[in-house]
Formats: sequence, C-alpha cells, structure tokens
Amino acid sequence: MPSKDLHMLPATIGDMNICYILDGVLILYGLILTALYCRLRITYRKSTAGLPEKKPAEGGIYAGLTSRSADTYETIGVKKAMV
Repeated sequence: MPSKDLHMLPATIGDMNICYILDGVLILYGLILTALYCRLRITYRKSTAGLPEKKPAEGGIYAGLTSRSADTYETIGVKKAMV
C-alpha cells in the first residue's frame, strides 16, 4: 500500500459504518412492512370467511347489449399508388 493512501483509511472505515447502519435500517423496514402485509392478509381472510360465495348475475347491466356487426374491427381498404 503506498503511503499516500494510508491517510484515507480512517475515512473509508467511517463510511463503511454508515453503510452498515443504513443496511440495518432497510432490513428493519422490510421486516416491518412484511409483518404488516401478512397481518393485513390474515385479517382480510378472516373477515371474508363467513360471507356467502358470489353468484354470477343473470340479468346484469350488460345483459341486453349486443354488438352492431359480427366483425367489430373491419379492415380499411388501402390503395397503394404506383410510383
């Protein structure tokens, strides 16, 4: 190691400690969010467990609608000009 790099060694070690602290904060943040998400999923399943299953609607909003023609997307006739 050259002598000119030795004076930067303490500053580098100090920067690494900040990285370790930030890594710990991010891991803690991830664990908290994961725990909250799992708790939300569990409470949602418990609240919907007693509800009856949904039945398909026979006469819903879109029951009487039909398309105007069989081919919804018609091709446009493109005529190529001779060059």
